[in-house]
Amino acid sequence: MVVRFRALQNIKSTWAAVWAALGLVAVAVGLGFIVNSASAIGGGATLVVDDDGQATANNCNSGAATPHSTISSAIAAVGAGNVIKVCPGTYTENLTIDKALTLKGAKAGESVKYRTFGGSSEATVMGLVTIQAADVKLEGFSLTNPGQALGVIVKTAGSNAEIKKNIVQTVGSNTFAGPTVGMYLELGPDNVKVLGNKISDIQSQTGSAQGILVGDSTSADPSLDTRIDSNFISNITSEQRGAYGIQANNGASTAPTATGYTELSMSGNTIKTLRGNWVHAIGLEGETPNAEVLYNTINDITDTNPVPTSDTAGVFFESNPFFFTSEVNQNNLAVTPSNHGIVVHPTLASLYPSLSVDGECNWWGSRQGPGAVASGNGSMVSSNVDYRPWLKSDSLGRDCGGRDHHDNDRHYGDWAKKHDWYKD
Repeated sequence: MVVRFRALQNIKSTWAAVWAALGLVAVAVGLGFIVNSASAIGGGATLVVDDDGQATANNCNSGAATPHSTISSAIAAVGAGNVIKVCPGTYTENLTIDKALTLKGAKAGESVKYRTFGGSSEATVMGLVTIQAADVKLEGFSLTNPGQALGVIVKTAGSNAEIKKNIVQTVGSNTFAGPTVGMYLELGPDNVKVLGNKISDIQSQTGSAQGILVGDSTSADPSLDTRIDSNFISNITSEQRGAYGIQANNGASTAPTATGYTELSMSGNTIKTLRGNWVHAIGLEGETPNAEVLYNTINDITDTNPVPTSDTAGVFFESNPFFFTSEVNQNNLAVTPSNHGIVVHPTLASLYPSLSVDGECNWWGSRQGPGAVASGNGSMVSSNVDYRPWLKSDSLGRDCGGRDHHDNDRHYGDWAKKHDWYKD
């Protein structure tokens, strides 16, 4: 169908050129042979959406009519490989993106730091956004789904998705029954990038609440090459279960069919103000071979049922026999002396007593380093974590000292590598 259309388009373009040379352009237009709506079918073009029905691709304030006042209608009309530009306004609709598209909200290209959710210059979507095709880009939106379970979900087919510079605010509620998630990478999409988003006000009464979830525990499909960088995650609350900033539990179930795992790098994220019966700011709670947790800042985490005390943690390893392959370096883990910066679950510690997480060169909130199994007075650390040397301040790019200050174990130098992450 696409090939036939393009052939027809070429024929029409040729005739238009001939008629123009003969001074018959007006006739051609009158007969409808000049096609200016090819963007609705062909690849590489741009469609514009405005909730008031008036805009052009270059001017959202234009009085020209646009055929698309909803994002869903534009998705249905456009072919794979196209761009949909969404003007400021409010769009109350669930979106299913089932082809390779770039969706640019009104704030595409702008950092979330200086934006206001749902402001007059934002393109605000009220509803669930589902990505179920490869090579989708979603950028520059305000997204909300109050009283519902999910904000954005990337299905297994959504590999190579890039979710960038969006504000996700208010998913679920404090009376919502069931788990709630701001952004959910479901059952193994590969090469997904979650970059520079702001996620806040994710609430549940009876289920866990997660800012970002890479899951789930029953998955048979690994999530390969997942990047979660430079996001701002805050105000994640569960009344009766756990609160997570970022959780990866792909394939964590003991079921024989749960063969998934997660390849994960997360850098430069800020995670704060988490409340729940247990709190894991970063939960690596399934197999995460060679995970990188670098340059993240975590603070203000509070459990409402502090038993056991190790269940309130900046970085938490559980059901993860690859915990010892992880790099957890150059992070701010100042979560107070009553909470843990890094925890290896006691079951893992008992199964692998000689193995340890590379937890060197982190800031624990004290120049004396972490407490608990260590002798400092900063945030606590569990067993099976190599925490020496540590940072002496919250300047995360600093060196931890020369080789003569090091404990000379196998982890030396890992934290000194140069790691690039997404920047605004």
